[in-house]
Amino acid sequence: MLIILVLILMIVVVLVGGDRGAMSLIALAGNILCLSLAIWLYAVGAPVFLVTAGAGILISCITLFYQNGTNIKTWSAFLAVAITMCVLFAFIYLVVWKSGAGGLNEIQAAGEDVFYYNMNLDISMPKVATAVIVLSTLGAVIDMALTVTTSVYEVKCHKPDIKMNKLVQSGMKIGKDVIGTTVNTLLFAYLGESLLLFAYLRMQNYSIELLLNSKILFQNCISMIFGAISCTMIMPVSAVLIAKNCELFDWMENSK
Repeated sequence: MLIILVLILMIVVVLVGGDRGAMSLIALAGNILCLSLAIWLYAVGAPVFLVTAGAGILISCITLFYQNGTNIKTWSAFLAVAITMCVLFAFIYLVVWKSGAGGLNEIQAAGEDVFYYNMNLDISMPKVATAVIVLSTLGAVIDMALTVTTSVYEVKCHKPDIKMNKLVQSGMKIGKDVIGTTVNTLLFAYLGESLLLFAYLRMQNYSIELLLNSKILFQNCISMIFGAISCTMIMPVSAVLIAKNCELFDWMENSK
């Protein structure tokens, strides 16, 4: 059934998207390959943060430059993603380390399947949890950055004489209109898959205090929360970068 659904997805994307749809499928395959390589490197003991940074850069390059071309819009989006994720990287690790969110949660640790696994893993669980959060939020961050840079670039094309501060304001306005739907998308993506878990917790009559302090709830919500934070942070960064790059491009053209 999984293979059938994948084939249906490929056919629909190609029929509706045409050449761009085919490029999107190739980019998706490349991103999956990058993630698979990152998982293999984690397993063989490679530095977790170094692998995560490399995978993030490769995924960003494939999504932005291969799928959307090399231009001022994609370069601005790439720089915005790099700056935002570098700022959040240390903060995410600090939160994961302080909260002890790495490793198995309460239900996983109590399950019978855990007795069949070798738990002597030479991998830092906080670092792996940090990598999972970073890579989970990367897709939404790239999408938000490219949305803002593309919109601001179109404004610049239609109004060549517009000032930089007006461009930044346009980017912020566009970002504000999109951020609501993006947060809702993250909410339903991360919580929708946990409906059965929440039903189980409700049936067990766990108290609110116990749920709020449980690792399982924290692990299910932290990616969503950091995804929303990163999308909100990247909005002004993208607007400023694309406006500055447009101004720099105009200066270079006029100086020729």
